[in-house]
Amino acid sequence: MLGIFNKIARKQPAADERLTPALELDRDALIALLPYYPIGKKFSYYPEFKKELTLTTTIIAYAINNELVYSNGEISWKEEAKKTQIYLDGKPLKKIKSFCFIMPTASRSEEGLDYVRREQLGKNGGFVRGNNITLKGVQSDGRLPVIDTTVRKQVELKEGHYIGHRVAILDVDPAAFRLLEQRRHVRLKTDVPGKIQNRLNQESQRCTMVDFSDQAARIVQHEEAASNYREGSVITLSFDLPKSTEVRVIQGKVIRQHDDTLVMTLDNIMREKEFEKVESFDIMEIKANLLQQQAL
Repeated sequence: MLGIFNKIARKQPAADERLTPALELDRDALIALLPYYPIGKKFSYYPEFKKELTLTTTIIAYAINNELVYSNGEISWKEEAKKTQIYLDGKPLKKIKSFCFIMPTASRSEEGLDYVRREQLGKNGGFVRGNNITLKGVQSDGRLPVIDTTVRKQVELKEGHYIGHRVAILDVDPAAFRLLEQRRHVRLKTDVPGKIQNRLNQESQRCTMVDFSDQAARIVQHEEAASNYREGSVITLSFDLPKSTEVRVIQGKVIRQHDDTLVMTLDNIMREKEFEKVESFDIMEIKANLLQQQAL
């Protein structure tokens, strides 16, 4: 344990606190947030819910139970006897009482603020004891990780890898972590076999539809046919839905193609042997059936 936590550790609890068992943080929630907030990556943040004061920072270390962790590789986890076990340097943690981000108090982007916003921000990038700091994590699959943290205190490090640097200690409650959907059209993961072809009644190739959204579908081809389906090509996708005897036939344009994977728009759908424009009802009806596949 480094000196930055010693003062906290020596503090005597009040009588009623001694009678109350120490709470444990949600292990599964902690594991869920860690990949989005790795040590060493740059993140956007804003203090006290003031989004107009968004700045750039980084996490230089974690603190688990007041023990500093400098490397992402020092933390591991696995499920044991239907319970998630977290390890620190290979040693199991019996209880996780606290988890913190350690961050620099200085921010490079602070210099770009105008006078009014710099006055709003105040000193030390908003890292004032008790302040709320909202951190945006590493985006993945169209979702934005967000978590509200609380500044425990600032301190100049007297030992360790960052000796002489002033840092902020942010208390993190993993239960406050959330993923915000950024895409207007949510993609649904699928595993549906199908066939693609340039035109109906022409030779088709086997494929698998691996995701489906309101406007596009992503397809993985099973055969050497990438040259037939380049960007801009109009193609037809045919596939069955779970527990349905009706074949869906959709026509669209290839908007992305790389190796054996392509993305096609959902422009027209076959009705009564003729293609008609895809409507909102068609998308919702297909999604409803695809969700049944996930439940199987």
